Amino acid sequence: MPVVTDLDSVPLTPVYTIVISATGEATVDGEQVENLPGQDARTSALADIRVRAARRGHPVRINAKEPDGSVWPLIVDHDGAVTPLDAPHPAPHPAPVPEPAAPLPPRPLEPLAPHHAAVLGRVVAAELRGDLAGAAAAAEELETALTAELGPLHPHALGALATRAWLSLLLRDDWAGAMRLHLLTAERRRQAGPPDAETRRAARNAHAAWALLRTTDPSAAEALRPELARVAHLTP
Repeated sequence: MPVVTDLDSVPLTPVYTIVISATGEATVDGEQVENLPGQDARTSALADIRVRAARRGHPVRINAKEPDGSVWPLIVDHDGAVTPLDAPHPAPHPAPVPEPAAPLPPRPLEPLAPHHAAVLGRVVAAELRGDLAGAAAAAEELETALTAELGPLHPHALGALATRAWLSLLLRDDWAGAMRLHLLTAERRRQAGPPDAETRRAARNAHAAWALLRTTDPSAAEALRPELARVAHLTP
């Protein structure tokens, strides 16, 4: 499973708190987490956090408190990346005092609508069950609905597309399709704003999928090489 490498890009707030009790129950910010079928409390709590990360469109910070009192600072992304930190989360910077004529800050990303959140829950639950094909089908349903409702460059739609792309790598059954999904992710993220770590990661994954296709079907890989060149400038 990948880790989040650009830690400085992860917002300092919110910091969610997972508490695992001695009886094996879990809460997130004081709210009880219902265990997913076949999963323990810790895994179910992380799945809950992944849904929150997907709704926000970026990785999030958490403190995981164990029954023995130990606290583990982590960063969790929507695609399952869990990155342990070797130090506590940094304290948020004091909010700057706005000047009289300063422009209003951008509005925070609206939460995912309940009817979309239900589909996202199916994606996460299917992946946790090991049903990658079911997770991919639900992710495609979610991405199609969000794109139609919010537009292809909306953060929620981009997050759903990135989830589809990641699941296509896990399935390992269609490298050409995986390449195109990561290529589309990188291009749409580039249209939405300046290249960032997630944009570059999607471009690198497109190259990785293409390299795997070349080992199994060299002629198909050569036919797709011109498409791959469109994101060459996004890879280091």
